[in-house]
Amino acid sequence: MAIAFGLLLAEGMLRIAGIAYPAWDRPTAGLGEWGVPNARGWAVGEARQYVELNAEGARDVDHAVAKPPGVHRIVVLGDSYPAAFEVGLEQAFWAVAQDRLGTCPALAGREVEVLNFSKRGFGTAEELLVWRKLAAKYAPDQVVLAFYTGNDFRNNSPELKASGRPYFRIEGDGLVLDEAYADDPAYQRWLGWQGDLWYGLVRHVRLVQVVRHIRRQISALRETREMQARAADPAVAGEPGLDDQIYLEPRDPAWQSAWTLSERLIEQLRDEVRAANARFLLMTLSTAIQVHPDPAVRAAYAQRIGAADLAFPERRFEAFALARRIDWLTPIPELRRAAEASGACLHGSPGPWECQGHWNAVGHRIAGESLARALCAQLEAEPPQE
Repeated sequence: MAIAFGLLLAEGMLRIAGIAYPAWDRPTAGLGEWGVPNARGWAVGEARQYVELNAEGARDVDHAVAKPPGVHRIVVLGDSYPAAFEVGLEQAFWAVAQDRLGTCPALAGREVEVLNFSKRGFGTAEELLVWRKLAAKYAPDQVVLAFYTGNDFRNNSPELKASGRPYFRIEGDGLVLDEAYADDPAYQRWLGWQGDLWYGLVRHVRLVQVVRHIRRQISALRETREMQARAADPAVAGEPGLDDQIYLEPRDPAWQSAWTLSERLIEQLRDEVRAANARFLLMTLSTAIQVHPDPAVRAAYAQRIGAADLAFPERRFEAFALARRIDWLTPIPELRRAAEASGACLHGSPGPWECQGHWNAVGHRIAGESLARALCAQLEAEPPQE
C-alpha cells in the first residue's frame, strides 16, 4: 500500500508539473511506423520543444477531410525537417509558407490551408505510402515533397539501409513494394495486443514516460559525446548520421542504385499527385555544411571529401527536374546568403548542435518564405480553377 501510494503521488506530481515524454511513433500496418495519434508532450533533442500530434498522428492541427469551399489546400510530405520538433509549430517552414501565401495574387479571396504529413526518419518510399494511405483523401491542390539529401538516398535504398522498413524495388518499368519487414514475428507482436498494452502504458502513465525518457537521454548523451569527439577530429569529415557521398558523383553500384531509385520514387509520387488533379513541387533541403556561414569551412570540408564543391545534389536534381518536367525548389542559395550576411548558423542551436542538425527558427523562416514564392509562382504559371 505504501509503494502504491508513493507511485500514485509521484504520478500526480508529474501531471501537476506538466511533465510528459510520450512515445511519438509506433509500428503501423502499411507504413512501417507512424505517429501516435494525439500524442503530446516534450520532445528533447537538439532543442526542448512541446509538441502535439493531431488525430492522424502528424505534427499539425486537425483538419476536416472534406475540403471546405474557398480553401486552397497544400500537403507537405517529408521527414524530420517538416516534422520540425526543434521549433514551435507556427515556426515550421510550411506554416511560414501558409502565412506568406496570403499575399499571393493567384490565391486572392481563398483561404490557404497547409497540411503536414511528415515523420522523423522517413524516406521517399514511406512518404509515397503516406500519400496513398493518409494524405490523398484530403484532396490537396498542391503537394510538396521535402527531400533531404543528407540521408533520404540511404533511407530509400535496401542496399544502404538496414532492414525493418518498407522499400520499393525497380522491376522493369515499375516499382514493386517490398514489405518483408512486416513478416517479422516481433513486428507482428507490436502490431497486436502487446503493442497496444505497451503504448497504452506509455501514453497514459507519466512514470513510465519518465523512466523511458531517462533511458533515452543516457543513450543520447553517449551519442552527443561521440559527435563532439568526431567534430574535434580533423581527419573526420561530415555530420553524424549523414552521408558524405551525396556530394560526389556516384561510382559505387549501391549509390548509383540509390540515386536511380530515389528519382523513380519522386516520379511515381509526381504521377500519382497529378492523377489526383494536384500540382507537384519537389523541394530539396539543405544540409548544415552546405549553408555554413563561413565559406572557408565549407571549402575545407569539400576538399577533405574530395568534392569540387557541395552543390552536386542540387545540380543533379535541377537537371533531373528539367528533364522530367518537375517543378523544383531549393532554398540553399537564400539560406547561404543569409548565413554569410549574419555570420549565424541556420542549423542547430548554441551548444553541441550549433551549425549541425535541423533548421532553427531563422532557417525555417527563410525556407518557408522561399517555399511560398515557389508555390505562388507555380499557381501563377497555371492559375487554379474555380
